[in-house]
Amino acid sequence: MFKNSLFLKILLIFTLPALGILYFSTVLVYDKINTLSDITNIQKDIRYILYTERLINSLQKERGLAVIYLTSKKDKEKYILQKKKTDSYYKEFLEEIENINKNIKQLTFSVPKIQKIFSNFSFLRQQIDTQQLDAYSVILEYSYINESLLDTIYAIKPINSATKFNTKFSYIVNILLAKESAGVERALTSINIVLKSIPEDNYKKLLHTYSTQKINLKEFLLKADIEEIEFYNKLQNTSYTKKVYEIRNNLKELILNNKLDIQTWWEISTLRIEDLGKLHKFVSSDILKLSQKIQKEATTSQILSLSFLFICFATLISLLFVLKAIVFNQQKNFNKLEKQQNIYKILSKVNKLILKVKNRKKLFIKVLNSIDNIEPDIKLSMIYKVKKTQKRLLMAKGENSLKLEFVEDENTKNCVVKRAIVSGKNIILNSKIEKVCTLTPKFINENHLESVAVFPIKKFDKIVALLVLFSNNKNFFDNEVQILFNKMIIDIEYALEKIDYEKNKAKQEEELRIASYAFESNEPMIITNHEAKIINANQAFCKVMGYEKKEIKGNNPKIFKSEEHSDEFYHNMWNSILTKGTWSGEVYNKKKNGENIILKATITAIKDKQGNIKHYLSQYNDISEQKLKQQYLEYQATHDSLTALPNRLLLFDRIKHSINKITRHKTYGGIIFIDLDNFKTINDTMGHETGDILLKEVSRKLQETVRKEDTIARIGGDEFIVLADFIGTDKASARNNMQILASKIKGALNNIHTINGYANISTPSIGITLFNNDSFNENELIKQADTAMYLAKRAGKNTIKFFE
Repeated sequence: MFKNSLFLKILLIFTLPALGILYFSTVLVYDKINTLSDITNIQKDIRYILYTERLINSLQKERGLAVIYLTSKKDKEKYILQKKKTDSYYKEFLEEIENINKNIKQLTFSVPKIQKIFSNFSFLRQQIDTQQLDAYSVILEYSYINESLLDTIYAIKPINSATKFNTKFSYIVNILLAKESAGVERALTSINIVLKSIPEDNYKKLLHTYSTQKINLKEFLLKADIEEIEFYNKLQNTSYTKKVYEIRNNLKELILNNKLDIQTWWEISTLRIEDLGKLHKFVSSDILKLSQKIQKEATTSQILSLSFLFICFATLISLLFVLKAIVFNQQKNFNKLEKQQNIYKILSKVNKLILKVKNRKKLFIKVLNSIDNIEPDIKLSMIYKVKKTQKRLLMAKGENSLKLEFVEDENTKNCVVKRAIVSGKNIILNSKIEKVCTLTPKFINENHLESVAVFPIKKFDKIVALLVLFSNNKNFFDNEVQILFNKMIIDIEYALEKIDYEKNKAKQEEELRIASYAFESNEPMIITNHEAKIINANQAFCKVMGYEKKEIKGNNPKIFKSEEHSDEFYHNMWNSILTKGTWSGEVYNKKKNGENIILKATITAIKDKQGNIKHYLSQYNDISEQKLKQQYLEYQATHDSLTALPNRLLLFDRIKHSINKITRHKTYGGIIFIDLDNFKTINDTMGHETGDILLKEVSRKLQETVRKEDTIARIGGDEFIVLADFIGTDKASARNNMQILASKIKGALNNIHTINGYANISTPSIGITLFNNDSFNENELIKQADTAMYLAKRAGKNTIKFFE
């Protein structure tokens, strides 16, 4: 479908980002769904923590009362009552787990462990009731149960995209750990009060509980927000909290002097533990509000993500339809551009032929060969010779050109060939050609010929031939194609006239020689003696050169010498005259007014019977107009018609010369490829006239910016090349010099602020390549610079990139 990979690149450039966005939005929606699912479990996590904390709190009290009971045989009723509360909290804990266990996967492994521990809990209580355990063992057993419960809280997984919640969750655990340590402290201190002594091991354990509380509360304070810290400080300022710290500091003295009773310690430490419980509830309340806020934000985010996904999907579908239209339109434009480029190539090749071919038949053969080799959509081309109103097929080229089938009776009125001869104008038919051609409908249909163009070829305003072209595409011969072929026809006509002129000139020269050098004629002539002194000049010569005859007689023809020729030229000329007896060629002479005139000169040595030179006869023909026309054609073939800059043909020739010079002198050269960003937008929105003005202004800016010895060429619509010689003796200096030159060019082109009354939106994307030998030819160097330019385009346009 695509003849140019650029269309595929366009498709990829537009669709891949859209697909990427669609993929990103899908992942985003999926992530939001998962996040919402996680956040939905936040409240269940908090409820689980509350139920667990209540059970731990009850176990802490039961542990303390069990220790008092074992050591002092007091508070048995409180201990029994607390056991009932613990059983009730455990039952509620199990019911809560039953409700949320399915949603908290992490509890699957930790909860069975708790259930197993509690299945052996009755045995522990029985040992306490029967006084079979010591107080320290009771503390260890209860602490193990509480640590196991705390482990289930640790097992709860953090919530994605909820950093603040996760932070609060972490220091809730710190509070619970501090609270548990406070409970252990209460039990251990109670043992010491009852025993009225502090064993060393017991004291070390107490110090460990102090340290554990301090560390966890410090962790809490590092992470907590201001309100939570203020609440904590308020609790710390209570009298019983201060009393706990005083007891800690003087514990040994108070116990040994019997100044601390078990009831007082129990009440004070319990109040402090309850304060930690209040702190836990305060933070839990705050985190519950936070979870509701996060859940609301997550729900809103999910809705927005789904909306974004829908918009992305709808945009992608719309983009695909738009791209389809763009791609097909671009393909159509590409085919049209490719067709015009091929015809330009044909035109360029024919221009070169004009200067070389001196035979009409050879010229026609080469023209048909050029068309057949370059433009694949022209399936058949023919040249008819025309004499008066009669035609005869001279030659044909293309598919089945040797199997042509002609109609027997041509419809004189409708036949395109006849119509072209009669009207002297181009005849173009872009469809339904079966009934108006000299070829049979059968041949036309079998070879799938869809359109035909007939171009009359004139010589001296008289039709002498017809160029007939057939294409297998409908509407192939559009206005642009006709214009290009008309230029080629003009070149062919000039070549035919030139061929006739050369033939006539040769014939005239021969006739003049045969007529014993008839002197007085319309052709400028002078004659000299054997010493090359002018002895006579005809009126035509005097008129051309602007002299009176008396002014030039007796002088050497050197008075006409211009500065256009070297000494070697004159040496070769005289060598040919003296050895061959004649010389013929083009010579620049200087007229009396100082102007140079180009003449076709033939100088003949006139000898006597003995072979001695007696005179020199110089015959001239003013070819200034012909030369100007030839120079114009050469200039037209090598320069851009809009900007007058060298075109691709001349640029390639200069690159070849540059490669040779650079290789010979072992220096560096560089090629700068400039493409105008947004040029198509300027043409589409501001008009082609504005685009042409911009191209001319760019040409002018480039000529002002680069060195005189550098070559500036326009090789495409908005593409320019700058060829620079001798830019450095090493790669580093060459690269630096090219960077400086490219930056000047970029600045100069960015300084074009307005064009034709519009704000200029065009900027240059610049690619650079360097060369210092003949490793790469001109095509490859331009491709390298073109590649670097595309890197500049991708980098954001209006930038400079080197080919690496």
